[in-house]
Amino acid sequence: MKIIFLGTGPVKSIPRLGCKCPVCQDARKLHSKSKRTRSSIILTYSNLKVLIDASPDFLLQVKQNKIKKIDAVLITHPHKDAYGGIKKLDKWLKKPIPLYCQKQTWHMIKNNFINLIFNEIKANKKFEINNLSILPLQVYHSIINEKKFPTLAYKINNLIYCSDVKKIPARSLKYFKNINTLILDAAMYFDRQIFTHLNAEDAILIAQKLNIKKLYLTQIGHSYPQFNKAQKAIISFVKNKNIKVKTNIAFDGQKINL
Repeated sequence: MKIIFLGTGPVKSIPRLGCKCPVCQDARKLHSKSKRTRSSIILTYSNLKVLIDASPDFLLQVKQNKIKKIDAVLITHPHKDAYGGIKKLDKWLKKPIPLYCQKQTWHMIKNNFINLIFNEIKANKKFEINNLSILPLQVYHSIINEKKFPTLAYKINNLIYCSDVKKIPARSLKYFKNINTLILDAAMYFDRQIFTHLNAEDAILIAQKLNIKKLYLTQIGHSYPQFNKAQKAIISFVKNKNIKVKTNIAFDGQKINL
């Protein structure tokens, strides 16, 4: 199983228009890992390619990563950074494919799609795509309006993709334990907080508690410094706290084999 991080950024991509902060200036450099489009991944299993979230940057992402086909789509939640490219995706497709999400999510994103066929899924109930078993897990992202914006993480083999989360409920938490690879929301930098996302310290300590082997931080926001500086700080934090989890900040275009 292989993963490409199509995007690893927050609700507004980095660099930001007109911003001259150090991270945005670094992000404008050629091949900079500080440059971030909205969060999304594509997973390859055998000949099956599964897209998780269709970001507003979808067309740029597939072009940059030379993606030629997609066989299925999973949507994590009905916020526009997760589904804002869904119309572009529908037009880009050459044939109909299934789209999987919760019913509440579909009601918010549905349109007159030609090539996207809705398939309802429910939290904590497995489903399969061409023999690939997927377990949707309920997580809390918009705590205040969780019923309005239901959010899922996806467990696929020994991987969990959890891009937007503030709290993991007990009935889902048990599935996170001892996972080999966790891709986790860390939208805010150390000592920064927001009520809809984890920060870097939160994410790392959760992974340590759950005995995760490899942790990739995503949803990296504007509060972070330049990539290299932030990665050094992560390594230092992990070492000083005697944390055993191998931790990295994900970057756009990164490829990992599982």
